[in-house]
Amino acid sequence: RLDKGYVHIKRAWKAADTVVLDLPMPVRRVVAHGKVKANTGRVAIERGPIVYCAEGVDNGGTLDKLVLPSDARFTSQFQPDLLNGVVVIKGQSSVTTITLVPYYAWNHRGAGAMQVWLPQAQR
Repeated sequence: RLDKGYVHIKRAWKAADTVVLDLPMPVRRVVAHGKVKANTGRVAIERGPIVYCAEGVDNGGTLDKLVLPSDARFTSQFQPDLLNGVVVIKGQSSVTTITLVPYYAWNHRGAGAMQVWLPQAQR
């Protein structure tokens, strides 16, 4: 039962009992408020409460020409050897693959380009 934001599980526990918590965290595109003119035509990518960013190290060294295709399909994958273990997002389209890392983890592989708000190809 749920009480003040907490789930209470009342049962007689046995050795090896487990609780599995499944929190769906779909990847989604987020647009800025319309009054933020600098982000017109741009989107940010989030998975659950985590904001992601593109780093040059994962995307050809530079982000100047990076455009998120409108048909990009996203997948997320845990990479245990990257930055002590993070979930990365790949955006795949017919044109390109874009790799995104959690915003909190950027700039840990050396200085380089980074973008949160990505230009989006017009549909």
